[in-house]
Amino acid sequence: MEKDTIGDATGIDGYLFRLIATFEAAAMQQLGKIVHPLTGDVEVDPASASDSIEMLAAIQRKTDGNLNADEKRLLEHVLYQLRMNYVDVAKEQGEAKAEKAPADGAEDSDVGEADAGSDESAAEAAPDAGEEQSG
Repeated sequence: MEKDTIGDATGIDGYLFRLIATFEAAAMQQLGKIVHPLTGDVEVDPASASDSIEMLAAIQRKTDGNLNADEKRLLEHVLYQLRMNYVDVAKEQGEAKAEKAPADGAEDSDVGEADAGSDESAAEAAPDAGEEQSG
């Protein structure tokens, strides 16, 4: 089978592009950013989204040194965008849980403590969020 490429020799391999796009679309669907193609519903499943993001991170690790500049830039950009969306969803879910907590005074203090670190904990929860520093 002939190699499927997009662009010239420094462009992005077509198969790699489709592989990245597949995991990106899955993660965006799992984060509730796009509708499920079969049901038409918006579903949020952060655990599955994390798995999809980790699959792309594994591809990034395993192809280190074997991608051209365009391919590397694409993979870094997609991972960065997915990780930021993951943090947003984790933060939203944390806020939604806090709103559903009972109005009892003892419970409120626990929710406030958990909420105070929600940005930090959401960032820590993002799959490999700390690895993306270049761009």
